[in-house]
Amino acid sequence: MHLNVFTQCSPSPQFKGFWRHPADRTATGYRSLDYWTGVARQLEAACVDALFFADIHGVYDVYQGSWRPAVRQAVQIPSIDPVLVIPALAAVTRRLGFAVTYSTTYHPPYECARLFSSLDHLTGGRIGWNIVTSYLRSATENGLGDFLDHDKRYDRADEYVAVARALWERSWQDGAVVMDAEADMFADPGLVHEIAHRGRWFDVRGPHQCEPSPQRTPVLYQAGASARGLEFAATHAEVVFLTLPDPARGAEQVAQLRAKAAELGRDPRSVKALQGSMVMVAGTREEARRRAEEYVRLWSGEGQLAKWCGWMDVDLAAYPGETPVSEIAGQGSQSFVGFLKRLGPDKEWTVDDVRYLVATARRPRRNSPVTLFGTVEEVADRMEEWLERADVDGFNLMPCPTTQGIDDICRLLIPELQRRGLFRTAYDPQEETLRERYYGAGVRSAQCLPA
Repeated sequence: MHLNVFTQCSPSPQFKGFWRHPADRTATGYRSLDYWTGVARQLEAACVDALFFADIHGVYDVYQGSWRPAVRQAVQIPSIDPVLVIPALAAVTRRLGFAVTYSTTYHPPYECARLFSSLDHLTGGRIGWNIVTSYLRSATENGLGDFLDHDKRYDRADEYVAVARALWERSWQDGAVVMDAEADMFADPGLVHEIAHRGRWFDVRGPHQCEPSPQRTPVLYQAGASARGLEFAATHAEVVFLTLPDPARGAEQVAQLRAKAAELGRDPRSVKALQGSMVMVAGTREEARRRAEEYVRLWSGEGQLAKWCGWMDVDLAAYPGETPVSEIAGQGSQSFVGFLKRLGPDKEWTVDDVRYLVATARRPRRNSPVTLFGTVEEVADRMEEWLERADVDGFNLMPCPTTQGIDDICRLLIPELQRRGLFRTAYDPQEETLRERYYGAGVRSAQCLPA
């Protein structure tokens, strides 16, 4: 199986309020290279595929019509740019991959292509791009670009990826860099080309500013869950992060994703599906119970509401509790509405339902279909069930609480998976790049449709 570990360069990744955990180091560590290099070394020692950095553009300011709840609860504010962290982590590791979020909504594709070529060079071919279509209106208010409706963001992203891939794959031919001292020629201009792209959203002449990197194109990640997002993933993504409700219904969604990829002329197995799961693993039942109590105590309902209202682009504080969510769903992130439908297909979700779902702390359950909680044996059993029943290729693990969670993944969970023969005990020396980690030694080109 493939294992990524999810994080953010902020004090409280994913689970709001857990920066208060007495053993957690993220509250100050998020802005420290010593902290991040320690995490990278730890994950590499455990043979993890990649450290995955989520990120946003703008601030969560929908809940109560203000950014103040987000600031109070450290809902991705403060935060630093994860792109700047990666070269330092690459310098202290040799095999660990890195995936980082970068927006197609608020950055030009020419800049994106140069950035990821640079990262691919500096990491020796260990970089992946998590393609996102940013949804926070506050990004527009901070001058990053115009807010676009959900499907238009994906329309723009289709062209954006095509431009970036053209720069990576068609601008410089193999052998263009000759370094011929006698001829006083570093690179042969006859082997470097403009891409001459003129489209609805972008006009990009080229040529690309970087020579080809080890992978040329970074590994392409995507996490859209709406119908339009899944279509985008089936078209472009090599690794897709999913939040599936349970193995049975998850299998249907994975099958739909692979079928759509096949319709587009791709090998459906070239799409690697990873289930996004919170992980809270303990050595004993008693320790697991203690962790569950801690989870309830540290939970920040206000922080969760600030985050989820930003995702939905709806201020739940502004509506009567009986209001159906379907009547007020915004353009921010349609994946949340889809998540509710999968969670309760026949239920008419109201504002009060969502407030309760989001803000109320619930003790993790060992038999939860989504949360990987319990003793190490119980969690490993659940992961095996996902692999067998849902046809996923692995997991995007969200450790909770962050510092202790990473320790437990590396110290408890991965050794159990290795004992069962489910996870590598060493990196394959023939797989030098992140793409080769997913597709095997020698596979360097992007596993999706030609640009």
